[in-house]
Order: sequence, then structure tokens, then C-alpha cells
Amino acid sequence: MKRLVILFLSLAFFLGVNADERTILLGPKTIGPGWKDNILLEARHFEKAKAGDIVTVYHDNAKRTAQAAFQDPKDWQGVAPEYGCFNVGGPFRMTLSDEILAKLRERGCYIGGHDYRILRVTLTPGEEFVEKIVWRGPAKQMKSDWSVSAELPASCFKTLKVGDGLVLHASRVEEGAAAKIMDFTWNVLEKATDGIPVGPTGCTYYMNDDAPLLKLQLAGKDNPAALRIGGKGYRLDKVGIVSFIGQRSEDLTDVQRAPKEYKLQPGELFHGEKRFPNDWSGNLRLTAEPFQECTENDVLIIHYSLTPGPSLGGEALMSFRENKGKWYDITGAKEPVWYKLDGNDVVLTFDNPMLLDHLKTTGLVVTGLGFTLTKIELISVQ
Repeated sequence: MKRLVILFLSLAFFLGVNADERTILLGPKTIGPGWKDNILLEARHFEKAKAGDIVTVYHDNAKRTAQAAFQDPKDWQGVAPEYGCFNVGGPFRMTLSDEILAKLRERGCYIGGHDYRILRVTLTPGEEFVEKIVWRGPAKQMKSDWSVSAELPASCFKTLKVGDGLVLHASRVEEGAAAKIMDFTWNVLEKATDGIPVGPTGCTYYMNDDAPLLKLQLAGKDNPAALRIGGKGYRLDKVGIVSFIGQRSEDLTDVQRAPKEYKLQPGELFHGEKRFPNDWSGNLRLTAEPFQECTENDVLIIHYSLTPGPSLGGEALMSFRENKGKWYDITGAKEPVWYKLDGNDVVLTFDNPMLLDHLKTTGLVVTGLGFTLTKIELISVQ
């Protein structure tokens, strides 16, 4: 009997640990303006993940216009169309599909966007979320002119609470499909619900504060339309409420930690630890703003450390591109100019008129492989 009890407790403990919401990345990591910042979620986190599991990004300091993306390092597109660009409200999530998992297991994914700060990223088993269908139609086909919407009464949301998600189940999804969730006054519940990208089977919006719930309550139980769901390019079939029933593990044994953040000093355009891996996925964008007053007497000094281990072709390389279109070389040449890295700082001079013009109009992208970028300084040489 004693052995059975010990076995049962051990099994319960094992299952509990594996079912928890687990932190895989610990911040802070600032995602600043201009889509220039990102952080790679390493592929190792997804070795044992399965379809239906959920990645959650907790953040703060989000501006009203903040946006986010889960991007494939291979081509910088969204890991799925609905995750290529979306508005940031409260914590945002990504539900893993077999297609997404195949990409993440091979090369991880970048979390990018602009104007917010990542605090932590977690991975939660899908079974820790349960769903109850609260609206079953009749189905509504959303037209391209955003003129159609479904009306849901207050009775659908009597169990809805902060932290729950509204699941929009969709079919006949067209390219560029988007959902708009509105209150009884036809105004959006919050900024994040104005044009939610809709994937092949729908999308989920999570209630992360009291304000949207208050709007539903203000509608009153007798209002026939406490909530309106509209949009374009999809058919809304049913709506559910999904709730998290698990708990968060505080075990940080194998957590990925964001590089230490630094306060930029005068003349610094970047200071940190930005890794440029050997799959060419690393890049750093600098906007045109800091270059507006530059002259041919100025230079950029790029500090870095070489990454241990062999690079592709046996060389660590760096190049500088226009921050637009096809990323032509910053000098205007269609073929990139490569700097072979030997451990010494790279100095980019501004004595090329076309290079200086590109800096002032488009900004700069630093790309390459086999090194970790640590600092970029803008210096005037008189």
C-alpha cells in the first residue's frame, strides 16, 4: 500500500509539473519603435511541444499604437498569416499548429513588432485550457466591405472573466481576413479588437483587464446585442469562451534569458548583445532619424565578439544594407559588400555620397553571421 501511495504521489507530481504554464524566456526585452527590435525564441523550447499548446507573451509599457509579430527566421514572415502583424493589448498568445511547430522545432521564431517591452514568455499545454461554446449561429459571412456582423446577447457572457478568451470559429477564410469585436454601441471593445487577423480556423481574443468586461455589463441583460462581431473575408460559425485551468510553474532551471539591457549613452545607437547566428537570420535595423545631421566626416564604429564555433564557409561576415525593399547594399550596389570579421571593430565611413543619402532617407540594416553585436557608435571625426 505504501508503495502505491508513493507511486501515485510521484505520478501526480510529474503530471502537475508537465501540465503547468512554463516560462521559456525571461525578460525584460524592449521592443522599440520602427520594427527594429526582436528576440529569438530558441528552437529547443519546442522539442516536446504539441499542436494545441499555447505560447503567451506578457509585456508592459505598450504604447497605444503597439504591434507585435511571431516571425519565421527563414523569411521574416509570420509563422502563420494571422501572426504576421497584430495590435497589442494585454498579453498576446500564439496557438501552435503542426505547421507552426515544424518551423519552430527547426529554427525557433522571433518575437518582434514595436513599442512594448517583453517581461516573460511562457509555453502552456493546450489541455490546460477548456472551452465552452456560447453561440452557435446562425453563421454569418463577413463581406469585404465590413458591413456584416453577428449580434451576441449578454447571456452568452455570464461566465466570462478576466483572463478568458473569446474563440471565433471560422470557415471560408480568405486571404487578409480580419475580425472586429465591438460593444453594443458599435465601438471596438479595445484597440486590439479592431482588425484581428483571422487564421484558417478562426482566432482568439483574450480579456486581459476589466474595461472590456465593463462594456458588456453596461449593455444590460435585456440588450439583444451586448457584443457585435464583424470583419471581412470569413464566415463566423460559432463562438466559445476558453479558460485557463492550470497554474504557472516558477521553475526557471532551463529558461532562456533576454540579453541585459543598457541605457544608451550619447553617441550610441545600440548597446547590448544581439546574436547573429549561422543561418543568416540575424539583423539589426536602425531608423534614419539619428543620421539626419550627419556629414561625410562622420563614421559608425561597430563593436562585436566572434561566436565560438565554425561559421558557414569558415568565415564570420557583416554587411550594411538599405532599410527598405530588397535590402540593397547601403552604398547602392545591388550586390552586398561583405566585411570579413577578425575580431577588430568595423568602421563604416560616410565619405560615399550615396551611402550618406541612404542613411538619411532609409536608415540602415546590419546583417551577417557568426558574431554577437555589442555596440554601435556614431562619431564625428573633425
